[in-house]
Amino acid sequence: MLYLIISLSFVTAIILVYGTIRLFFIKSKLVDRVEKYVNIQQISDDNDEDKFLKRIMKGILLSGRGMGNLGIFNGYKKYVQSQLIKAHIPLKGEEFITICIMSTAACAVAFMLIAQSIITGLLFGVIGWFIPMLFVQSKKKKRIKQLNDQLGDAITLVSNSLKAGYSFFQAVDTASGEMSGSIAEEFMQLKKEVNLGLSTEQALENLVKRVESDDLELVVTAIMIQRQVGGNLAEILDNISETIQERVRIKGEVRTLTAQGRMSGIIIGIIPPAMGAVLAVINPEHIGVLFTRKLGLLMIVCSVIMELMGIYFINKIVKIEV
Repeated sequence: MLYLIISLSFVTAIILVYGTIRLFFIKSKLVDRVEKYVNIQQISDDNDEDKFLKRIMKGILLSGRGMGNLGIFNGYKKYVQSQLIKAHIPLKGEEFITICIMSTAACAVAFMLIAQSIITGLLFGVIGWFIPMLFVQSKKKKRIKQLNDQLGDAITLVSNSLKAGYSFFQAVDTASGEMSGSIAEEFMQLKKEVNLGLSTEQALENLVKRVESDDLELVVTAIMIQRQVGGNLAEILDNISETIQERVRIKGEVRTLTAQGRMSGIIIGIIPPAMGAVLAVINPEHIGVLFTRKLGLLMIVCSVIMELMGIYFINKIVKIEV
């Protein structure tokens, strides 16, 4: 176990040293080209400690970019990048992979020292790899929910602008200026892509890919069909807006009726780790047997699997598609 801890510490040190070297001694090509023509003087009111912390963070991110160029992460990096875009998190795929590696190493070393077991450290290290992605998925779901809640009002605003004589993209520009949150950001991105030369159809398809929303896909499909066959787009959007608002209302009623089941799932998921934490504080030696013996580790694995199964089935029961 001592050798494994030394190895993990050595890998972490290499990452930090590499990032520091990239930060202080290797300038980016873009900075070199700009400095040939412009004399840049950076003025900052930050104190020395803030500057030092910022340099450390930049070093970590630069090391992440270097690690992200490894071929073994190419496929996963593309998936991570798409998820970060959907969650509207301003990180690159290689930087996020670095965060996952650091989370894995931290969880592995921490639980290895606590449980004095290599197997336990490796098990929680694997769990630590997925912790950052859980945060990304949670933020993505919140963003999609906010967008769906705003979509009905946004479509009504676009429809009213069309009735007033605006073109489609003038109406979209009006909606992005009048509204806030996820829907305004996505409309602004749509407008930017069209201004940069993308076709309207391609920009709308990119919008659907960025936002995993059935309601938005319905709206985009209606707009694209109308652009091909013609018709009154304002009337079409009014009908879709009524449908979406009715769906939002029904979803709210379903969520109210299934609140008890969702609360049961939350309680089932919280009680076991909470009891484990309480026992660890009251009698650490008693709970430590689970982490130091093979039978205890097997019981933990079985308990986690059964917990996940219970949460999954309860979620399936209370999740009703509208």
